[in-house]
Amino acid sequence: MTAGPDPASYHIGTDATVEEFLAVSRVYARAVVDHYGLTADVDDLEWEVSTRAKRRAGAVKSRAGRPETVSLTWAYFRANGWAAVAETIRHELVHVHLLNEHGDGSHGERFRRLAADLQTNVHCERFVEPRWWIVCQSCGQRLARYRRSKLVRDVASYRCGDCGGTLRRTEPDA
Repeated sequence: MTAGPDPASYHIGTDATVEEFLAVSRVYARAVVDHYGLTADVDDLEWEVSTRAKRRAGAVKSRAGRPETVSLTWAYFRANGWAAVAETIRHELVHVHLLNEHGDGSHGERFRRLAADLQTNVHCERFVEPRWWIVCQSCGQRLARYRRSKLVRDVASYRCGDCGGTLRRTEPDA
């Protein structure tokens, strides 16, 4: 398959308004859907910006297995720019397509194959530093935490999911 729409042709600066950002995102998404023949109706989806998300660049919200909303993370856009968000849009459109075709919103084998075709990653890189790290004393497993969850408040009551080791909480620069 030939390369898809060039994200640079849709470039928008990080000084854009939310409305401008969403408008360009929709136009780019339509071009991607048309090029790759995805079963995603960009106009039937709600498009929104999340100002709270810390661990994800985007998400598809669905109800009863049907995609309803594509959410893009503002902090990710501001930190990484349009090219990174264009990749996220392709990622989320893979989810929409697979939900429509197979009722599957996972990052499974179908997702990985289609993500490769659309030149998008399966997971995004961290773009906001966590407030805490939970570290296994035995195997060194590190879990990023952004909110004061039960695990963060009472780390001694939990064990590592990988090896059963003791956990400790550290500050981000520790």
